[in-house]
Amino acid sequence: MKKYLSLIIISLLLCTNVNAKWKYNPGDIVEGDVVYGKKDFFKLPPGKFVVGLKAKEREFKDIMLYQIDEKSGYVRWAIHFFATGNTQWEWWNPPKFCKRTNVYFIQKKIGNKRYACWMVNHSRSDIAANEGFWAKVREYEIANKLKTPDIFVYSQYEYSKGPKVWGAEYYYNPELDGVPKPKSLEWDTNEFHKQRVMNHPKHEEFLKKYISITAGFVDAFNTTRKMKSSSALTLNASEYITNVSINTGDGASSKKEKTSTSSLTQELKSLKELLDSGAITKEEFKKAKDKLLN
Repeated sequence: MKKYLSLIIISLLLCTNVNAKWKYNPGDIVEGDVVYGKKDFFKLPPGKFVVGLKAKEREFKDIMLYQIDEKSGYVRWAIHFFATGNTQWEWWNPPKFCKRTNVYFIQKKIGNKRYACWMVNHSRSDIAANEGFWAKVREYEIANKLKTPDIFVYSQYEYSKGPKVWGAEYYYNPELDGVPKPKSLEWDTNEFHKQRVMNHPKHEEFLKKYISITAGFVDAFNTTRKMKSSSALTLNASEYITNVSINTGDGASSKKEKTSTSSLTQELKSLKELLDSGAITKEEFKKAKDKLLN
């Protein structure tokens, strides 16, 4: 039985592209993870993603990926990752969003020559940049006639230690989860705004689920960086993970709904037994658990 469970865990771990390198090109199809290097990779939501564009400017490597909902033709996910290698700088200053207090959810920790910041916010889908990477993103979306919602809900995470910095932004189309179209397109009067969302139960319910979903992404990043659970820079992301799902578009949500709580509990129990017996490491246990919960 243990041998069988070990094979299952190995297959879960191999679902990620851990051996891939920074060789992505526009049009490539990616699943599992986006890999920058041996220890630098970001977790993707379920399903296939197309690489829209990538760029390398100064110290930064940026990549933009999209997942399109087959039924509606609208963008489901628009995801931006970036990372640096070693740079000439001794350390990086925290980005401006680390100081925000007017968003629905934010966690942050500023340390000596390092920081970690994570927030969940909403944003208009139009891009105002006149130059740089985001201007290229806008031109790509126009050229490819991508259909985006008026309002995205997104999670932004950034971590820096010494001369390196990593960042991830997961933009999601909430309308594909049955959230009503926005009545206001202004950020401060939108239904997702921190001061107004309590009057819109469906919007607040979605935000709470989205915190849990993106907590899994942050926690996976912490695992790849081998950040100790006791470290303040993990922002305690694992504590926000609950057994919730959003519409991934690949049937995963409906499958999860059909999976009974007792079945999930049994699988987690089996994983714990393997850990206690020494058949798997703590890191393997954590990765396999994340796969089950997300």
